Amino acid sequence: MISIAKLSVHYSARYLFKEISFLINHNDHIGLTGKNGAGKSTLLKIISGLQEPDEGEIAKPNGLTVGYLPQEMEHQGGKTVFEEALTAFGELLELQNKINHLTDEVSHRTDTHTDAYMDLLNDMHDASERFSMMGGYDMESEVEKVLLGLGFMRTDFVRNTDEFSGGWRMRIELAKILLQKPQVILLDEPTNHLDIESIQWLEEFLKTYTGAIVLVSHDKIFLDMVTNRTIEIVSGKIDDYKANYSRYLELREERKTLQKASYDNQQKEIEHLEKFVERFKAKASKATQAQSRVKALEKIERIEIDEEDHAAMRFRFPEPPRAGAVVVDSKDLSKSY
Repeated sequence: MISIAKLSVHYSARYLFKEISFLINHNDHIGLTGKNGAGKSTLLKIISGLQEPDEGEIAKPNGLTVGYLPQEMEHQGGKTVFEEALTAFGELLELQNKINHLTDEVSHRTDTHTDAYMDLLNDMHDASERFSMMGGYDMESEVEKVLLGLGFMRTDFVRNTDEFSGGWRMRIELAKILLQKPQVILLDEPTNHLDIESIQWLEEFLKTYTGAIVLVSHDKIFLDMVTNRTIEIVSGKIDDYKANYSRYLELREERKTLQKASYDNQQKEIEHLEKFVERFKAKASKATQAQSRVKALEKIERIEIDEEDHAAMRFRFPEPPRAGAVVVDSKDLSKSY
């Protein structure tokens, strides 16, 4: 469905990723992993079309619908929570307005026996049929279901979005993406602003989602529940595993063990060749053999060990001074709103 071919992004002399290629298929639920700064968010932006790569290309079918939820975004105010979520149905709302306009026009016409009147009725019938086929009569119940699932109360529906914190407004944006049902959903840390109940609801929603999903998350349980494929960005390359997060960790350990064994064997071979060259390069009788070893060394494709992120946060708190016997002493304290 989406083809990523030889994609490269670099800053100064450092490549974030170099000539990576992979496919996103229709039913893929992909967890995008890698250490902090590996380029996960950048890759989502490129797939969404918000950022251009330095090299390579992305091929998408005409008319492909993509929904993208970044970690941070600007929010538009002026609507209630329900009204803002309802904007996800842009085409249906336009169709609804058209039907209302046609209905109003029909009610005021007196030329009921003319061809123009019949054309008007046909237009209204066609618009109503299309509205029904696209699920127009269910859109308000769909909005209600998704907003409740993401933690909103019914009393929140009529409140202005400006009254809510950034985290709650991100929930509204997530609701709009889920309601649009795009063919590809891109989510960057979608659980950051959700409570446990909302995360569990989102898990169930995404598990059965029929389109493709690519998501970045530090929530390992969430990744396990939602994904069936894991792509790791490491050392500017990608490793693609047809497995969820937990299975990917097991497969990666197996792969790293084999990689380390291959690396050690190669290092022994290189050391052996280098010793031979160093020992016999000055001897005329061995010069040809030494030169052959030099060429062999040049042809060896060096195995690289994948980098690991061992970063850890550490805190050190000094011993606090002993507090006095009286911590707070208040008299005639008042507070009012």
